[in-house]
Amino acid sequence: MKKAFRLTAISIIVLLLVGAPVYAASTTKTFATNYTLVNLGDDLATVSAEYIAPDGTEWGDSIFKEFSIPVGANQIVRQYDDTGLPAGQGSVRISSSQPLGALVQEIVRTGTPTSGAYTGIETPSATWFVPMAAKGASSASGIANTQIVIQNLGTVAVDFTVELYAFGATSPTYTKDYTNLASGASVLFDLADDTNVPAGWWGSVVVSTTAGDLGVISHLFFGADSLMAFNGFQEEQVFESWFIPLLYVRLGNSLTTSLAIQNLSGVEIPVDDLTLSCTKNPSAPGADTITLHNHTAVPANGSYTFNTLTDTTRFPDAGWYGSCKVESATGKGTVTLVMYRYTSNAEQAAYGAVPGNLADTNVSVPLVAKRLSNGYANVITVQNLGTADATATLTYTPSGGGDAIIRTGVVIPAGESIIRNFRLTGTELPEITDGWVGSLSIEADQPIAAYVANTYLSPTGDQFMAYLGFNY
Repeated sequence: MKKAFRLTAISIIVLLLVGAPVYAASTTKTFATNYTLVNLGDDLATVSAEYIAPDGTEWGDSIFKEFSIPVGANQIVRQYDDTGLPAGQGSVRISSSQPLGALVQEIVRTGTPTSGAYTGIETPSATWFVPMAAKGASSASGIANTQIVIQNLGTVAVDFTVELYAFGATSPTYTKDYTNLASGASVLFDLADDTNVPAGWWGSVVVSTTAGDLGVISHLFFGADSLMAFNGFQEEQVFESWFIPLLYVRLGNSLTTSLAIQNLSGVEIPVDDLTLSCTKNPSAPGADTITLHNHTAVPANGSYTFNTLTDTTRFPDAGWYGSCKVESATGKGTVTLVMYRYTSNAEQAAYGAVPGNLADTNVSVPLVAKRLSNGYANVITVQNLGTADATATLTYTPSGGGDAIIRTGVVIPAGESIIRNFRLTGTELPEITDGWVGSLSIEADQPIAAYVANTYLSPTGDQFMAYLGFNY
């Protein structure tokens, strides 16, 4: 799963907002975005950004059109500081002389915070899957509603179809057709606004075109303040196994995990075919390992959920956390969505799990922030996907220039994870002190992946964002 962009021109951001509501009935909040690019190449990256309105024309006259990024370094572009972009929504297409990775953060800057994050599109696809979606549906975190954002990643206008499947259904509840979406442009489909979708609906979404290239992200809102923003899964990403870098079981701060595994094999997945196997972090309480199976069959297009909050029988050890793998014994194709939520507040986040066939031994984290003055900080988890212990080198590159900070000989046991928590003052001292901002690259002798949690030290509302690092 490479998120490095090696073409001379490719759309890497699906949706950008400048003081604009992310439309309609799912939310009335006004969002803004910033995006961070990291240079994954071996030379200075010369970058051009093209900003595109929903009708395919140029969106304003951005002041962030041309810039360069040193090797291993990042560039943060804030739409709310862009005096050339009028309020509204659009997308951006990036051209670069070097491969890049991209992170987008969506935030509410006034009122109660709500935020989400997703990564730039790895590669375009004709078909995309969203394993969990809702319209006016009840949940423990409030009423749930989904928005699907679709971008045309091709060079000519495209027609496409959005199909909504209720969980377990073999035919769609509703099909919506779109025509003539301009090259580079994006459209937002808010399920809560469509009277053809019944209230209380839970299910999954398929977005497809017969001729063209698309990119898809999803916003899943809960209640007034919570948002899970995550990338869709392209048809080329349907695999029989998935890695979860970090699973939480009812932590003392109320953080917990749910996994939604959608069956895209075309046939029923039988009972006990799916195995969830987990190994705890050495500092966590409880059992060293967890091994569970699906106790019900999973119909084609349906989903099976492991819920560490409500299933206290199969997840008995509160405070447990560790790394996991989900695998089908009979090779059934699935996708897996990882969802985190705090039950004591509005904070929520989600991201796609790591495909089981990932063989890359390098991963990059575009943004590392340690205890900034506004409370922003993040936590980085690196999972060893191999069958032998991994020895890794961590290289931190400061945003403002200066020498890289290098950690060598870092051991990650087979199947386990290490955590670098930059919410804590003591992490990576003495070189990395409070207020440090930069990027991180990790090289290992086993396949690895990274999960990143962007947070605030004193949260109000939802300021929790989650995404995967960029393998290359």
